[in-house]
Amino acid sequence: MAGDSEQALPNHAPHNGQPFLIGVSGGTASGKSSVCSKIVQLLGQNEVDYHQKQVVMLSQDSFYRILTAEQKAKALKGQFNFDHPDAFDNELILKTLREIMEGKTVQIPVYDFVSHSRKEETVTVYPADVVLFEGILAFYVQDIRDMFQMKLFVDTDADTRLSRRGEAVSHISILTEIAPGHQRSRTGSRADSYTVYHICKASI
Repeated sequence: MAGDSEQALPNHAPHNGQPFLIGVSGGTASGKSSVCSKIVQLLGQNEVDYHQKQVVMLSQDSFYRILTAEQKAKALKGQFNFDHPDAFDNELILKTLREIMEGKTVQIPVYDFVSHSRKEETVTVYPADVVLFEGILAFYVQDIRDMFQMKLFVDTDADTRLSRRGEAVSHISILTEIAPGHQRSRTGSRADSYTVYHICKASI
């Protein structure tokens, strides 16, 4: 893991009897999920049975708000900004993270990106020693940001991120959605986070 300085991963034992909570933020398609997967691998948890996993990954994308009829109509036309802070159910994120820190089993929503709604089923997450929470705005809400014992910001240049997202650099959404969203993801992030430069460059 490289950055401004070398940082060691924590021993994946409970922190004062609580899980060790790591937040991972960065722009859209910056490689956040790949960083999380690499951490799971480095901690020897990538092939462990689901019920025995001591390192689990959560995504902010699971916590999109339930849209109103008007918002859903916009989403189906590609006119709803999912990179805006208000697109996420931050109250539910905070409640879920607090329950995780209390050692509780939690139910994570499953979001349907086709119908732009939550599915009826949920994903069960059991107590673990290390919990990774990744998302473009993972650090935007201070109450959520303050819960993380370690914060990682995946810093990837804009052209690379946009090419991964499949959008041309000249696309208008850069000005209206992606660029502002990336700037928001940096708010409250860089000053008190470890900056991660091209972690697992070959696999991100």
